Amino acid sequence: MDLAQTLTQSGLSSKEAQVYLSLLTLKEALPSVIAKHAHIKRPTAYLILDQLSEKGLASKVKKGAYYHFQPITPHNLLEKQHKIYKNIEEALPELLSLHEKFAVKPQVSYFEGKKGLIQIMEDTLTTSTDLLCWADVTLATKTLLEDYYPQYIKTKVERKIWLRGIFSYDQNALKLKEKGEEELREVYLIPKEDYPFKNEINIYDDKIAIISHEDKMGVIIQNANIAETQRSIFNFAFKYAKIAEKELLKEKGVC
Repeated sequence: MDLAQTLTQSGLSSKEAQVYLSLLTLKEALPSVIAKHAHIKRPTAYLILDQLSEKGLASKVKKGAYYHFQPITPHNLLEKQHKIYKNIEEALPELLSLHEKFAVKPQVSYFEGKKGLIQIMEDTLTTSTDLLCWADVTLATKTLLEDYYPQYIKTKVERKIWLRGIFSYDQNALKLKEKGEEELREVYLIPKEDYPFKNEINIYDDKIAIISHEDKMGVIIQNANIAETQRSIFNFAFKYAKIAEKELLKEKGVC
């Protein structure tokens, strides 16, 4: 176990952790000895020993003309965490009340660049509902995220996330449709010339993710009512797309 890391996770700085571990090892020592053992400068050691004393983790006793420092039991660290937990637990009802008061206000997060778009796509993989998607497949999978998309599909299938999509017709969209069963996807295609999609839209849980692949930017809007309305609009369009696709594929000569 990395004791220094554990101490920093409990709220100590890295140097405080170093000094406290030295104190535990030395049992009792002069600041100069502690500084040497902890590999820090003597003035810094004095400062940190005072900080540890304020936190109830060190004490000093005068022996002759000099002060010696001793460690106080690590149980104090645990007691401090218990107090923090108890305070949060007592405050939780009030905190939740504040959250619920403003929960209706949409939360909007903005992302840009390849890294940002991947963050959006990764968030869609957290869904507990079906993923509803409007997209131009070529824009979505053959531009900035081309090398990422295969991994996205793999993870989506592993997590058993079912996608229902309305895609602009082209050969790339047709290929995704053909892989629908193995990639957990039900897709209907509509004429690109009549209904061009410049943005990809994903609706899931209480969120709507909108991506402009050409502009390399996107947003996630989180609000239950907005998401539910968009879900209803999608479901209405999905029924029409199923009918429109039959005519389109017949026109394209695709069986």
